Amino acid sequence: MNRAVGILLLSVLLGFSPAAGTEQPVQPLRILPLGDSITRGTYLARYESGVRQGQAVGLPNPDGGGWRKLLQDHLRAVGAAFDFVGELNYHSYGRDGVIDAAFDPDHHGLAGFGNRQIISGGKVPTLPDVLESIGKTEVVVPDLVTVLRKHRPEVILLLSGANGFDSAGRDELIRVINANSPAHLFVATILPQRAPRAGWEKVDTYNSSLPAIVALQRAAGYPVTLVDLHRALSADDLLADGVHPSREGLAKIADGWFHALQEAGFCRPEKTKLPISP
Repeated sequence: MNRAVGILLLSVLLGFSPAAGTEQPVQPLRILPLGDSITRGTYLARYESGVRQGQAVGLPNPDGGGWRKLLQDHLRAVGAAFDFVGELNYHSYGRDGVIDAAFDPDHHGLAGFGNRQIISGGKVPTLPDVLESIGKTEVVVPDLVTVLRKHRPEVILLLSGANGFDSAGRDELIRVINANSPAHLFVATILPQRAPRAGWEKVDTYNSSLPAIVALQRAAGYPVTLVDLHRALSADDLLADGVHPSREGLAKIADGWFHALQEAGFCRPEKTKLPISP
C-alpha cells in the first residue's frame, strides 16, 4: 500500500483529517485581580432612599465593576480572549442587581485586607445588600495558596498595601505568589492618598521599597513586572474619603494595567499567551 494512502486511511479510521488541528482555538487568558477594596470596586453608587440610604451599593449596578470593567473594555476592544478568576463576584457591572452578560465579575479583591491577610484569607467585610442577596451572614475566603491552586491564573494583577502599609508583608505576599504559581505577576505601586485618610503620608515610603523586591524576584527567575500606578494618578483622582479612586482614577488604573499587559505581549488577539522573559 502506498504510504500516503495508508496515512489517509488511518486518518479516516481515527476520525480526523491530516489538516485538522493545525489551528488550535485561542484559550482565554486567566487573569486574577488581587488586592483590597480598590480591586473589589469603589463606592461610586449609593442608595438614595430606604433603609440603606447612604450605604454603598454592592449589587450589580451601572457604576459597578471598578477598574475591572474598564480593563475588560480595553481587552475586548483588541479582541483579546480572557477569563477573570477569583473567589468573589460582587461589586459588579450591571443593572437592577443583575450582572451584565458581557461583564466577567470574578475577582479576589478583599476589602479592608492588608498584605498578610491576603495571604491567610478569612472573613471579608461585605456589604449588607450582598449578604442578603446570597443568603449568608458572612463571606470567608481561603488562604492564597489554595486560591492560586484552585483558579490557576496565568496573569495576576496585584494592587495591595493601602491598608496598613506593611512592606514586609507585601514582600512576603509576592514571594508566596511566585513560589506557588507560574503566573506572570504584575505588581503595582499603591495609589496616592490624602486627608482624611489616616496614614496617607506613608504612601511614598511604602512605594519606594517596592522595586527592590521586584528586582530580587526577577533575578531569581520569576516573571514579575512593576506597574507604577501611583505615578498615573494624583490626589485629584480620589473620592472624598482620600483613598478610593473616582471615575477618572478608575480609568487611569485600567489604562495602566492594559498598557502593562500590552508591553508584556498579553493583549494580542491571535495569541493571548506568549512566552516572555522576566
